[in-house]
Amino acid sequence: MGKAPATIRAGFVRRAVGLAGEVEVEPLGATPGRFAPGSVLRAGNTRVEIEHSHEAGGVLLRLKIAGVDDRDAAEQLRGSYLEIESAELPALPEGAFYEWQLIGLQVYDVGGRKVGRLEEVLEYPANDVYLVEGQGGQVLVPAIREVVRKVDLEAGRMEIDLPAEEEVR
Repeated sequence: MGKAPATIRAGFVRRAVGLAGEVEVEPLGATPGRFAPGSVLRAGNTRVEIEHSHEAGGVLLRLKIAGVDDRDAAEQLRGSYLEIESAELPALPEGAFYEWQLIGLQVYDVGGRKVGRLEEVLEYPANDVYLVEGQGGQVLVPAIREVVRKVDLEAGRMEIDLPAEEEVR
C-alpha cells in the first residue's frame, strides 16, 4: 500500500488571464471544493488562498488568488502546480480511495490466486483501470464494482473477479 505523499497536485496554472491577477487553471483529479473561496493551497513553497473561482469554459477554471493583484504577478504562477497538503485532504466516501492508497496493493482473484501487485492507476473516460504486474505479465483490471470486489488497505490486499476472457491462467 502506498504512503501518502506530502502534497497532492490539485491543478496546473496554464496562464494569466486579464489584468486583475486571475489565472486559468486546469484541475487535476476529482476533489470537490478544492478551489472554493477560502481554500488554502500551495504554489511551490508558498501557501496561497483562493479569493474566488469560476468556470472558464470546459474543464478550466479562472481563479483569483489573494495577493496576486495584477497580470505580472499572475504570470509568475504560469506553469506551476497548485497542491493540497495530504493532511488537509478531505475524507472520501466509503469505497472510494486515493490513487496513492492503491499503489502497491497485492491483488488476488476471488479463488485466492495471486494476480500480482497494483503498479499504476490509468485514467480513462469511462472508468479507471488498474495495471497489475504479476508472474504472468501485466493484467488490466477495470476499476468497477463488478470486478473489484474488495479493497482492504490495512491488509494491503485487493480482491478481483475478472470476466472469464480476462482471467489470469
